Amino acid sequence: MKRLFFSVVCIGLLSGCGFATQGQEIHQQNTPIVDSEAPKKHPEVSKIIIQRGKEIFVSDVSPICDGLLENSMDLYTVAYRRDGKLIGTKDEKELPFLQESQPYLQGSLDEGESTQDHTYIRLVREPFIPEVGVNEFPRKDIVLFLEPTTPNAAFVGVQNPQKLKEWKIYKVEDYGVWLKKQIDLELNLSKGL
Repeated sequence: MKRLFFSVVCIGLLSGCGFATQGQEIHQQNTPIVDSEAPKKHPEVSKIIIQRGKEIFVSDVSPICDGLLENSMDLYTVAYRRDGKLIGTKDEKELPFLQESQPYLQGSLDEGESTQDHTYIRLVREPFIPEVGVNEFPRKDIVLFLEPTTPNAAFVGVQNPQKLKEWKIYKVEDYGVWLKKQIDLELNLSKGL
């Protein structure tokens, strides 16, 4: 009997179990610690411009934007590596919402209203030109947008870092509703809208 009791106690101690005495509590939590000084996941992105309807919002990259930023970069990767259909190259004048976002790029405005109804996310980035042998496309800003004529598809525009008025446009089927929900979620979390 003593051997059985001793075996149970040893097994309990070896497996990490413990007994709390009166007034003591044992806490084990896997709560992540958010560090505002932690390095950014995408340091090349300096700001995010979002338009929903006629309202335009600008925000710096912060931990609250991490989900949107990560998901946006994932859709960009899916567009150019797998499921995106390259529609072609467009001039900035062919995408009027890009022209309207110019005052927000310089940082002169944080919020505003557009004259036209659009839905998009623009990731303002540093130019990236890959070295020889690197399997990446050159790019500067990335824009994810919806077209009213094809609401079920999302479009991904990639700015040419050497010709800033030139954008490669990819169409990704079945991501339009998802993109709209991502924008709604981001504005709800960051702006309370």
